[in-house]
Amino acid sequence: MFRYSSTRAAGRISGFAWVVTVAAAMLTACAPMPPAAGDAHTASPLAAQPSQSTTHSADGPLPVPVNLIALTQPAGQRRLMSSAYNQSYWPLSQYFETQRNEAYCSVATSVMALNALGIRRPESSLYPDFPFFSQQDFFRAIDPQVANAAKVSREGMTLDQLSAALGTFPVDVKKFHASDLTLDQFRNLVRDTTARHDRFALLNFRRVEIGETGGGHWSPLAAYDTASDSALLLDVARYKYPAVWVPVAQLYAAAQAVDSVSGLSRGLVIVSNAAN
Repeated sequence: MFRYSSTRAAGRISGFAWVVTVAAAMLTACAPMPPAAGDAHTASPLAAQPSQSTTHSADGPLPVPVNLIALTQPAGQRRLMSSAYNQSYWPLSQYFETQRNEAYCSVATSVMALNALGIRRPESSLYPDFPFFSQQDFFRAIDPQVANAAKVSREGMTLDQLSAALGTFPVDVKKFHASDLTLDQFRNLVRDTTARHDRFALLNFRRVEIGETGGGHWSPLAAYDTASDSALLLDVARYKYPAVWVPVAQLYAAAQAVDSVSGLSRGLVIVSNAAN
């Protein structure tokens, strides 16, 4: 019923090899590169505006677009504290992860959710005396035909891949292509999930639709604010952008963006404890 993806490769390459690398990066899951000129017809109006006129300073290396509110700003903090739908924030923030490489957004997002769910944790190679879900060990029990560390490090994961990979763990997994949802249905999923501390919404989206620099990406949603009709995106590429409040209509448009690998829209994966 559904699927997705995103990524990026990079490096100091020249000539033809450089062109091939950039083209490949644009097809995948966490690709931080902006869309190619040929994709302009699918871009958001925000993407066409010069960054100098559409951004303001923030606490990350890239400025936050003016249509977004950083959680570190007073307005962002007030929005979180006043929201009736902020229960996902507390467990997710406790286990926040920054992705290990530029294609591991799906892995970092998943590890945050698995640890936050409080399910039985596996033995950890990082912390031998303390069971813990980690990006380093994420693929240990996953069928390599579904997803493997080497390939994901280059290409990231589609919606179908991440959904199947998470199905390896003792959690309930539901995936939703944004193209199968109306805006109201999408909003209801976000609102109802963020009202829970034991269920999390993992968003696959394209950055350009929310005014940011980059391609496809994964990050969890941690809260919803009714007054501003916005959701809090806990960006796992923290070296690039801080956590931000994004208007739900823009998140919906970003999730509807077609994944060039699967040929389908992006969307949401909802994970919860299997007992729920």
